[in-house]
Amino acid sequence: MNFKSDLRFNSRFWEEPENEIDPDTPKCAWPDCEDYGEFKAPKSRDTLRNYHHFCLDHVREYNKRWNYYEGMNTADIERDMRKDYTWDRPSWNFGTFKNGRGAGGAGFKDDFGFFNQDGSFKNEPEDDIAQYEWEERKAFALLDLKPPVSQDELKARYKVLVKKYHPDANNGDKDAEERFKIISQAYTLLKNVIID
Repeated sequence: MNFKSDLRFNSRFWEEPENEIDPDTPKCAWPDCEDYGEFKAPKSRDTLRNYHHFCLDHVREYNKRWNYYEGMNTADIERDMRKDYTWDRPSWNFGTFKNGRGAGGAGFKDDFGFFNQDGSFKNEPEDDIAQYEWEERKAFALLDLKPPVSQDELKARYKVLVKKYHPDANNGDKDAEERFKIISQAYTLLKNVIID
């Protein structure tokens, strides 16, 4: 049995054999060149997957001379470049149907009510609570109020909850005391937010 390795041992390191060219490699397509055509170059822009085979020197020469856009006018070049933006897949022009306008809602079901009939965004929230921040919404829920609320309504609701959860009215109950603190914080927050 003959075991032959592709690696040769040297006292300092392993050496790889020099790169040998596969005998099935085609010859260079350059006229009067007898070298192997190891390097591919496209034949034309219409058939980019059809190649010439060149040696290293001639593929460099070919690439210097080859111009993909040769013979195309400016509009054709622009169109070809735009195809690359969408990976050569069909698409609408960018910038059309801005903010959804112009679509007219055709074939579009707006389950969440974000858009008007013409497809534009609704600017005004239907629910008055939507204009408040999350902490403020939480305070409204805690006080069991729904906006719009006046300062007087807020104060009246706060008085009812103070009578119910004040520690003196609950014989020093710790849960009622915590609830009272949270209600007081919510009242303070909304008192500064609500403007009559």
